[in-house]
Amino acid sequence: MQDGFAQLTGMAALTTDEHGNPITQGSNFTEFCTELTRKNPEGCRRCERCDKEGAEKSYETGNAVTYECHAGLVDFAAPIMLEGKIIGSFIGGQVLTEEPDEQKFRNIARQLSINEDKYVNALRKVKIVDKKKVVDAADFLCVIANLLSTSAYEAYTTQVNNNNTVNLNKTVFSKLEEAQEAINVNVKRLDKFAASFDNLEKIASNCNDSVNSSTETLKQIQDIALNTKILGFNASIEASRAKEAGKGFGVIAQEVRSLAETSKTSADSIQNAMSVIRENTLDINENLKKTRELLSQSLADMENISRLVADIQHMSQE
Repeated sequence: MQDGFAQLTGMAALTTDEHGNPITQGSNFTEFCTELTRKNPEGCRRCERCDKEGAEKSYETGNAVTYECHAGLVDFAAPIMLEGKIIGSFIGGQVLTEEPDEQKFRNIARQLSINEDKYVNALRKVKIVDKKKVVDAADFLCVIANLLSTSAYEAYTTQVNNNNTVNLNKTVFSKLEEAQEAINVNVKRLDKFAASFDNLEKIASNCNDSVNSSTETLKQIQDIALNTKILGFNASIEASRAKEAGKGFGVIAQEVRSLAETSKTSADSIQNAMSVIRENTLDINENLKKTRELLSQSLADMENISRLVADIQHMSQE
């Protein structure tokens, strides 16, 4: 933009930072300035001081300013602002706004120990521009510079925000991958739990069947004990009828009756214990079924969460 401005207006242009230090190469600088004034140590020092003073004047007002430099040429300074803050300036000019007084410039040449004739010859090549055009050009450059600065800054902040969003998205995507992996591990565990509960349900069912089968066997034992008791009772009656001859048989009959009574008592105790076991087995089986239902629901929920995480991953990746 600086080069284009210089070519369009025929004026010199230079961009500085907020302290007035150059940050670009000068555009369309005159021989009068570059080859004579600025090559002289004192002349260069004065030029740099003028550039900074011009920039400072523009900073004070926030607008473009025109001024005469130490070497007698007309320069301008246009501030570059961003959000109300000065971040740099455009300076330039190196033109005349009227026919020069050559004697004045010979005096300047003598002060700087520069060949007067060379200085005046270079002066005659300097472009003469209407002062209003210089002012208008500086104002225009100020407006364009600030528009471009704002646009560039907005593009920069947008890029920074996009980069931050991308970085955040990468972090979220990474965390989602970790979450997905954790969900997959838990789903596998729940599958194993479900299989274990299936086995427990089968074991509980088998225990219940065994209890039912044992109950039938105990009933048969109780019947045998009862019949044995009756048989022993009848044997005792027969032994008493036989009197002395059936005395020994009576003792045996009594022992059979006692054994039958003991067997019945044991069978009854076992039956009571088996009833308790049967009730507990039924209770365990019922609780296993309820737990299995809860486990199945948890597994379904985990799978649903896994699908949601996968959807979020897909959207994040897009």
